[in-house]
Amino acid sequence: MTTIAFAALGIAALCFTYRLVAGPTLSDRVIGLDGLVIVGVSAVAIRAVITGNGSFLPVLVVVTMVGFVGTAASARFIEARVVDRPDG
Repeated sequence: MTTIAFAALGIAALCFTYRLVAGPTLSDRVIGLDGLVIVGVSAVAIRAVITGNGSFLPVLVVVTMVGFVGTAASARFIEARVVDRPDG
């Protein structure tokens, strides 16, 4: 069962990497990076469940919070950038 979960996370990571690299807009790249953070956190969480070792779980909470704050900050930046455009 965990092999299936890791395979699904691998496919998701490939899709998010494509979005990060090929995304034509800054929003696409932010979504790709945020998705990769979520995939990484999920992989470490699954590994913690498999091994029964929860020593990395506080680190996962911090990484998730930093990822959320980074996404929110970049969303505000993108929003301000769209509003300030002279042609729009």
